[in-house]
Amino acid sequence: MTIITQTKYLNFKSAKAPSGKDWFYVQRTNDKKDHDSAVVITTLVKIDCAYNFLLLKTRRPPLTAENKAKFCLESPAGLIGDNDCFETLIECAKKELLEEAGLRANKIFVELTNCSTSSGLSSETLSYTTAFVENYEIIQKPISDGGIIVERFFVPADNILSEIQKLNKKEISIASATICGIYFAVNRLNLL
Repeated sequence: MTIITQTKYLNFKSAKAPSGKDWFYVQRTNDKKDHDSAVVITTLVKIDCAYNFLLLKTRRPPLTAENKAKFCLESPAGLIGDNDCFETLIECAKKELLEEAGLRANKIFVELTNCSTSSGLSSETLSYTTAFVENYEIIQKPISDGGIIVERFFVPADNILSEIQKLNKKEISIASATICGIYFAVNRLNLL
């Protein structure tokens, strides 16, 4: 493999495809063999005795630049080991939930690891977690992540699938990682 160019968070690389031709892809700079690149934190917050999914409305430059969508619906997520190379998956999930939503989880379950995000485009792999927040209390002011996160909102867990279908329209894209995480969280709640 050859590094073509590097940025703080991404390497643009090439490798030989089975045909012998160059295959171009991106790699996260925090990508290590002993852990996934990032963690998705599907978050269930208990509000008035019922669980609600926390969703983030984001403005992602690749989607807006290509006129794919004005906004993207996502779960909190973060790069594992981006600041501390010894950071564990659970430590990262806790840190990112606190940073992006201001919430502290009571329980975090690891649902799945080593999931490719887009195997033809990136070597990035994700870990999926489900976080339960039993006491809805903002512990610290959430960050906007450089203006990327524009809104945080809740959707009742008992009708998340129908609500996701309503929210999925031309100006709003739904991150596939969020859909996958919702599947695991709904399964954990035994709503399937």
